[in-house]
Amino acid sequence: MITSGTDRDRDTICALATAHGLGAISVIRVSGEKAGEITRRLAAFLPERPESHKIYYGILHAPQSGEAVDEVLLSYFAHGRSFTGEVTCEISCHGSEAVVNEILRLLVLAGARPAERGEFTYRAFMNGRLDLVQAESVLAMIESRSPRATRLALRQLQGDFSVKLRAILDRVTWVLANLEANIDFAAEDIVVANSSQLANRLEQAITETKTLLAGYHQGRILRSGFQVALVGRPNAGKSSLLNALAGEDRAIVTPIAGTTRDFVEAQLLLEGVRVTLIDTAGLRTTEDPVEKIGVERTLQKMRDVDLIFYVCDAASGVTVEDKAFFGHVPWSKTLAVVNKIDLCTGFEPADLNEALAVMRVSAASAEGLEDLRQALRARLRLEVGEDSTLVSNARHFRGLEIVRDSLDKTLPLVLDEDSPDLIALELQTAIRALYEILGLTYDDQVMDRVFKEFCLGK
Repeated sequence: MITSGTDRDRDTICALATAHGLGAISVIRVSGEKAGEITRRLAAFLPERPESHKIYYGILHAPQSGEAVDEVLLSYFAHGRSFTGEVTCEISCHGSEAVVNEILRLLVLAGARPAERGEFTYRAFMNGRLDLVQAESVLAMIESRSPRATRLALRQLQGDFSVKLRAILDRVTWVLANLEANIDFAAEDIVVANSSQLANRLEQAITETKTLLAGYHQGRILRSGFQVALVGRPNAGKSSLLNALAGEDRAIVTPIAGTTRDFVEAQLLLEGVRVTLIDTAGLRTTEDPVEKIGVERTLQKMRDVDLIFYVCDAASGVTVEDKAFFGHVPWSKTLAVVNKIDLCTGFEPADLNEALAVMRVSAASAEGLEDLRQALRARLRLEVGEDSTLVSNARHFRGLEIVRDSLDKTLPLVLDEDSPDLIALELQTAIRALYEILGLTYDDQVMDRVFKEFCLGK
């Protein structure tokens, strides 16, 4: 957790910027007012007036003993031209933990302090290099595990999402500013903007807000991945199917019913999206307390995932035991997968659900597996669609819900020319939510905007 404080924020901080562990190269970042001075105590080769964005080569030495520590490349970034907005030095050293720890120890002895988690990004935010949405996208970039998740995070880092939020904020602030102006000029019988003009701006803001909210499902999938649960009776071939689709033996396969009692996962990359296949406990009535827990978890997982493969055994068909669990299956997001067609070809799964799409496969012979993958790709294209600016963060989603609800309440009040104070209260709620999403200060900036818009001077 970042510890905020005026003196602490002025400290020069240092930390390893690359992943821990052995590697060819590690990068140590030093940021703060004295970054150049502190780094120079180890790196005598760094000039007194280094050039920004220039790389210097040399040997680091321990300040007191003069002992050589490592051969490095040192990048210098001037104030206002670094990620944090502060003077920054980045030391590219050999990727030994011993070397990294020694350099960090010497930097602390030279006057730096160890950075807290996320403190470089925090400083970038506090110095106005990033807004809060962009700061959060830095973490999303680091954690992205698929090409499309990376592209989404990069667009947010570059400000695409922030631009859309600020467009909504501009419209709402314009309405509030004009409403305040109408109040101020009421004694002179001057109307700066009528109710129709105010409503028009509000309707645009509402449409833009709801468009962003509608993209949350897609954004969540791109960020967190697409989950597919393989469910069905024991020994329907769920584990074999997961192994076949994943191309590796992730799940244990035996003739014994009830082998899988907890979730087994495998990862695929399809359509640029990370797909998680989840093998689940077989659905059957059981007295085994451990297996019973597994069945309960399967029922919960069916509600949580994005897609279900209901796996049937082609030889045994739909049984009474299958039907006992049909009331728990969300059929709207379910695909029937008839497995073991190499052993039996006559099974018709009409008893499952007439509206279901049916795929026929053999996990053993791989027959039909490519068709199943294509069906999954088609579902992904349907769910995710084309890349665009999407909401992928739950905090942003909750904030936008507040904006939508406040504007939905405001519009009829404006059309009915209701109390300006009541309208202003709802508008301020929406503006506050937008400022919280972006990480801005609310009161002063809104008042500055009102003054700038109308030059009221009072």
